[in-house]
Amino acid sequence: MTSTTSPTTSRGQAPLRVNAASATLPGIDMIEAVSRIHAGLVEPALGVLATDHIQLCPQNSGTLDEALCEALRARWPATQFRPHANVRVLPRLRVFDASTAPEQATPLLALVADRCRRLTSPAYTIHAGYREHATLAQMLDNVRRLQDVFPCPVGVEGLYPREDKPQLMDGWAEYEAVMASGVPLAIDLSHLQIVAQRQGRHDDLVRALLASPTTIEVHLSGNDGRRDSHEPLSDLPWWWPLLDAKHPGAVVFSEGNQLRPTRSTHPRSLP
Repeated sequence: MTSTTSPTTSRGQAPLRVNAASATLPGIDMIEAVSRIHAGLVEPALGVLATDHIQLCPQNSGTLDEALCEALRARWPATQFRPHANVRVLPRLRVFDASTAPEQATPLLALVADRCRRLTSPAYTIHAGYREHATLAQMLDNVRRLQDVFPCPVGVEGLYPREDKPQLMDGWAEYEAVMASGVPLAIDLSHLQIVAQRQGRHDDLVRALLASPTTIEVHLSGNDGRRDSHEPLSDLPWWWPLLDAKHPGAVVFSEGNQLRPTRSTHPRSLP
């Protein structure tokens, strides 16, 4: 399916507005990536990606410093920019997540918070992190404490099963628990593709997660259920109709790698 406008969801509603993340153009300088996004990126199953919001991701080169924040706002004043996860606020990439206590990453997190302030970002989202560093309850407390540092809501992005390094929020039960906690959420449906491949589909819970007023972002990309490969969507996956339930306050981003050849990424064996 290829189009120039986003497809409707299953009830024939207005086309879903899918914004671009800078991760769609990995390895490219941030300004160049945003320029290309504004010139018009087309994803096969989604059509032209919107620029109302652009997520600024760590996959891009360059440093999100004060000057870059000013340049982004000056050149594209109609776009709301949202730093995400390990966005590069220092010349060398530094990895941090919500399993780390805020005081252990204070200088780095303070820089990210400053960039959110300079960009007047509506939200910041951070990965849940690893079990070796925190329990689920400790991770949620860390996210709540970040609200004292950031000028905008901070959401936690759920993850997926990994045998080599177990992650928090890697299964249905913990997604449900975090939704019940009231902590803001980023739901990456490509991560849920992997959870579904390992644990079976749970459509009712996915619908509830998308509909929850705590969900502030939804991330889209494709994979074969084995790893988070950030493929562009060449066809509409099993979770697409569930987006009918999306809370109106949740902003949708594509993270599909536009520099990679498009292919079908949805396993036929998925129930």
